[in-house]
Amino acid sequence: MISNPARLRIRNDQLVIERQDINISLPAEDIAVLLLESSEVLMSSEVLARLAEKDVTVLACDRRHMPCFAGSAFAGHSRLAGVQRLQIETSLPFRKRCWQAIVKRKVENQAKCLEILGRSGSAKISAMADMVLSGDSTNIESVAAREHFREAFGDDFIRGAKDSVNAALNYGYAILRGVVARSLAAHGFILSQGLHHHSELNQFNLADDFLEPLRPLVDLCVAGMCLGNELTKQDRETLVSLVQADVVIDGCRYGVVRAAEMMAGSFLAACRTKDPRKLKLPTIVPITVHCYE
Repeated sequence: MISNPARLRIRNDQLVIERQDINISLPAEDIAVLLLESSEVLMSSEVLARLAEKDVTVLACDRRHMPCFAGSAFAGHSRLAGVQRLQIETSLPFRKRCWQAIVKRKVENQAKCLEILGRSGSAKISAMADMVLSGDSTNIESVAAREHFREAFGDDFIRGAKDSVNAALNYGYAILRGVVARSLAAHGFILSQGLHHHSELNQFNLADDFLEPLRPLVDLCVAGMCLGNELTKQDRETLVSLVQADVVIDGCRYGVVRAAEMMAGSFLAACRTKDPRKLKLPTIVPITVHCYE
């Protein structure tokens, strides 16, 4: 996260961040997401190309510090055509079953979020998860979301209103969206071709599908923050740190970046076998920064 004016260079596979007061070097291969929050960050097309080689997702913010651009490596997968053919040829029943699994895990995570926060309504939302049908034909996602937001943020909360809670939610979702998009692109998928999301104006439909189980992690984080009228730099740093938060897949803890890679890989396995049960979707836990051994 670069919040101050800086010039970026690549030297010996290191990202060099040059500022007036200090120069910092980081191995490019260790970076998953580069967030350019300052409007005074200068970089060349060569830097962008080298970051793309290392599968680094670059996010840029607008004047309100909200992520407004995401750039990922293009055509970096060695079997790009084969992966995309598998994706395009998936059947509607397959996509509906995948969406059912995604919505069910999202609702389960919403219930888990309320449980961790010590709020009521966890059991009610958890029961909704078992009611999700193929393609979520009864729209349980929407019903559970309304209940979840009311319990998490109060009866007066309105999703989409112009307040600091919504700003924090949007900021956190945008950060994790970039992480999910990076992983799907790295596996060769067409991001605009979603399972459920299908807007012709959205180039990240597939990323928005697989972001859903991770949204309650952002909700959990925001519900525990003491927000003022506007997001502070510290607030934004807290939300960016979610890329390192623990989630659980198959009983093991992984950081969000690794979990997103596992989701993308499992979707590829599901497409190859035409079996939605191959999907590996994360379960949220109390927020802890993942420690790598």
